[in-house]
Amino acid sequence: MPEVTFTTGGALKKSSLRQANERLVLNVVRQYPLVSRADIVRITGLSPSSVTFIVKRLERQEMLCEAVTEPRLTVVGRQPIALRLRPEARLAVGVDVTLSGARIAVADMNDVIVMRKSVPWHANYALFFERVNSALRSILEAMAAGQALGVGVALPGFIDEESGRVLAAENFNWLGVDAGALLRRDLPVPFYFENTARLSAMAEMWSSERGPNALRHFVSITAHGGLGTGVINDGQLLRGASSAGAEFGHISLYPDGRRCICGNTGCWEQYASDLALVRAYRDARGHNGTEADAESIVKMARAGDAVALRVLNETARHVGLGFVNLVMALNPQAIVLSDYLAESWDLIEDTVWSVLRGRVAPYYLSGLRIFPSCHGAESSLRGAVALVFSRFFGGFGDENGAQSANSVQMRG
Repeated sequence: MPEVTFTTGGALKKSSLRQANERLVLNVVRQYPLVSRADIVRITGLSPSSVTFIVKRLERQEMLCEAVTEPRLTVVGRQPIALRLRPEARLAVGVDVTLSGARIAVADMNDVIVMRKSVPWHANYALFFERVNSALRSILEAMAAGQALGVGVALPGFIDEESGRVLAAENFNWLGVDAGALLRRDLPVPFYFENTARLSAMAEMWSSERGPNALRHFVSITAHGGLGTGVINDGQLLRGASSAGAEFGHISLYPDGRRCICGNTGCWEQYASDLALVRAYRDARGHNGTEADAESIVKMARAGDAVALRVLNETARHVGLGFVNLVMALNPQAIVLSDYLAESWDLIEDTVWSVLRGRVAPYYLSGLRIFPSCHGAESSLRGAVALVFSRFFGGFGDENGAQSANSVQMRG
């Protein structure tokens, strides 16, 4: 929810109440497009006069507008007026930092991406982030004053979420890199930072359906430049005591296995990531084949390449072994796949489920779903955008959207 300011005596400031209720109404309209004022009253618990007052104010601010809809045949008398967001009123910028470079997206309030830009990777991180900063500057300068809500950034590894400092991202060879300071230098908008895998989970949560079938306990798997896991537990991100929790990619499958760059041995990442798939394909070709990335290997397997299909299914067996640990540790509703795992799911699904059914009792698997992310390879980028919108709208993780804010009301 939006932060609410208290006076020294404990009473809520009127300006904070006003802002909280505006965000509350905006979030309802976001989640339930073409909602009416009466619907907002029912969903939020605000009084009809408060909703009318807030809606008029938001219309003056050009945040909301009335929508033309088909008449409801079941309604007797005056038809309710539907409301919708003015999508271009506020924009969010997302940045996804990968070993391929930085992907930048600008999205409107309807979660539609209206602009994209990319910055190629450079091993000199200072130069790389300077170029990303320059790209962000050109994007922000083209916006109207106050239109940009902020910039959300998906960063690899163990990070300080307040500063955006990358404490450790071994696959990038980054230790103590001040990514946040370099990215936001001289840019006058808020910046928000989070781990890539967690943002992938946030993207899925942010865009998931509401109601009784909403995802509230699930694991999101990213497999680009390693293997990351983002865990949503009861509608909230699982972070751990120092925001370094849920690193299932570095749980050992084989205690005496392959040495991992993190310092451990036999990590799941060493056997199930995109990097592991590429290594297995290269080894199977005897170092004589053309260098290929994970996506290319999936395409070759789909086209009938026997070696690509074999190593993909060998890797899928290790994917399944890791899923055994996720199921037993977290009892999730679902496991959501991104990157090469999403692209190849129809090819590896039988192998993964065979491993699970061979090692996990049926009652633990009852109801478990495994499926590709609705955002595919863009899950972390979409999560970076959702990170900004969640700060503006509030309501992330609430079972019924904005209903949890019912206690914050302002009459008239």
